[in-house]
Amino acid sequence: MNIGHQIKQNRLKREWTQEYLAQLLNVSRSTVSSWEVGRNYPDLETIVAISDLFAISLDKLLREDSLMTKEVSKRMHMNKYYKIALTMIAVILLGLVISNRRLSQLEQRYRENLTHYGWHLDKDTSPYANNSAYELKTGDMTYYTYILPTGYNPIPLEERKVNIITRQNGHVVDVLDSQHITVVFSKSSDAQLKYQGSVQVNLAGELIADQPRLTSAKKAYFKAYLKQHQKTYQVLIQNSLQKKQEIITKR
Repeated sequence: MNIGHQIKQNRLKREWTQEYLAQLLNVSRSTVSSWEVGRNYPDLETIVAISDLFAISLDKLLREDSLMTKEVSKRMHMNKYYKIALTMIAVILLGLVISNRRLSQLEQRYRENLTHYGWHLDKDTSPYANNSAYELKTGDMTYYTYILPTGYNPIPLEERKVNIITRQNGHVVDVLDSQHITVVFSKSSDAQLKYQGSVQVNLAGELIADQPRLTSAKKAYFKAYLKQHQKTYQVLIQNSLQKKQEIITKR
């Protein structure tokens, strides 16, 4: 399975658009499209980011795509600084080994806190979740989060990596922290929506001005929709931040 197919498969599994994935990786939508159809490959830094985002080891991403492996090798050998790159990779791998115990402790804390606060493993998710997806229902709100097993990823599992997805009556927010809040508009959640997509908002549930990937029509529509349901989104955001704090705080 080549890396482009893996990117597309994992994106569709999460019901993300190419535009949303591009936003997460800080690239253009056309760049994501070109990866998925095999026109070109992501660079090494982006491959690491993709590995982190989809919880797929670098070894799996590269080993299953022989052409990609050759391309990476070619690029590194053509670069006069490839020895430095190899040294950095070695340092990263060494750091992963050293930090493994710390990561295990964090994972154990998160899972114990989730159990303590009534979360349960989501048995309805894809088997790829591998006991990582948790769900909590309180009234008409449903919360979701993912705890990556230690060893899945070369990027340290820090508190900032725990995000909370909260749904209530067709309204969906994805909260990483107070500075990274996404509102998701999906017709699978609200069939009456005119447009689908995702936008960045602040703590007050207001559209952040810098939304370069939105057309003026979508921007105006989402802005009006957010204003109409602002109190609902404020509650969802605050509840999400509270749930995250419960998960990451040592009791």
